[in-house]
Parts: sequence; C-alpha cells; structure tokens
Amino acid sequence: MKKTYILALSVTFALLGCKESQEKTKEESIEIIENHTAEKVLDWDGTYKGFLPCASCPGILTTIKLNNDKTFEKSDLYLESEDGHFSDKGTFSFINDGGKILLNSEKETKIYAVGENRLTLLDKDGKKITSEFEEMYELKKLSNEDIEFSNKPIKGFLTFGHEVSEFMPCGSSKTYWISDSSGKLSNLYYNKVGKQLTPYTPVIAELIVRNTGKATDGFAEQYESVLETIEIKSVEFITPENYCIK
Repeated sequence: MKKTYILALSVTFALLGCKESQEKTKEESIEIIENHTAEKVLDWDGTYKGFLPCASCPGILTTIKLNNDKTFEKSDLYLESEDGHFSDKGTFSFINDGGKILLNSEKETKIYAVGENRLTLLDKDGKKITSEFEEMYELKKLSNEDIEFSNKPIKGFLTFGHEVSEFMPCGSSKTYWISDSSGKLSNLYYNKVGKQLTPYTPVIAELIVRNTGKATDGFAEQYESVLETIEIKSVEFITPENYCIK
C-alpha cells in the first residue's frame, strides 16, 4: 500500500513537472514571438508624421522615414520659430524589448515603440512618457496609396519657396506640385508665414484642386503630379487643433 502511494505521488509530481515545463516553454515562445513581432510581422517601413510637444513653441512637426535597409531620415520643424528646421539621418535597430527601435545618429539617440501604423516616442530609458501631452508623442504612418481628387475640398500641408510649390494631402506620403497661376495662393501663404519664420515652413491649406497629370519637365517633374488650384477654402498656421493626419 505504501509503495502504491509513493508511486502515485511520483506520477503526480512528474505530471506537474511536465505541465510546468510545457507552460514555461509556451511562455518563452510567446516572449520570443513578441520580441520579434514588430520587425517580422508589422509593415514598419515607410514615413511617419506627428506633432510633438514643444516647451518654447506651438509644437514640433516631426517626420521620420524608416527604410528597408535599416537607415532613417528625420526632420523636425519648430513651428513659428526662426531657424527652426533641423534634419538628421542615421541607422536604426530593433531591440529585444517588445517591439522598440533605437534610432542612432551622430546628433542623438532616440527610442520609439513600434505599433501598427505608428511610432511612439519613449524616454531615454525606453519607457512611456507620462505627461498631460502624452498623446502627442505618437507619429502616425502616412499612406502611399494614390489619391482620387474630386470637387470636394482636401486638406494638406502647403509649402512655397525657391523652386518649391508643394502640396502634401493629410495622411499621404505623396507630394504634388501645386499650380498657382493667379498667385493668390502663394500670396496668402507668404502673408501668413511672413519673413521671420524658417524658409519652407508648411501651413495647413484646404483647397479644391484638379489633377492635371504628371509633369514632363522642370521642377514639377520631381513630384507625383501637378494640381491646379480651383478654389481656396483656407490657409492657416499648423496648430494642435487643426493638425491633420487624414
């Protein structure tokens, strides 16, 4: 009887040990999958844009492009600031901490959490930034799909400057040459921006446009196509209130 009891206990412990081993293996597998999900499962390459908090200005318009070869390009525009445009480039790597990337350049090192169609800026220790502006630390991925322009108004980023006449619809990674034969749109732009701000500062414009097709020469040839301005609805400074993704 005693031998039977001991045998039963041995079988029980063996089964428990097997179960614990299976659960441990399962947990380890889940951890490995989670650590590599962002890199291997998510469609992470592309352009991300967002409006980050700024202590001395209305906000920082930040754009990050992640390339397939693990290089990146980054631009920061401190709105309503003189000489407020900064660009950077470097390499990035995924770190085994649940879907984070480390952006490394000669200027700085930044950590971002990688999610579905978004990047979230983290603190220097790779932790979530907690503040009243924490929702503003997220950059959203821009679409590279073609846009069908109609007679409905469309919002986007408008920029004029030397050899630049550009319109980038909200939520899109595509840029278009904007045709302004009357000069009204560029006048509104320069009246709004003035001479004191950083050159090529974008504003938010709501326009009705017509797509006239791809240009075959000149500076416009570098763009997706040429948009003819039909009607100007509004031209405004970019603010947290009117900033748009789509």
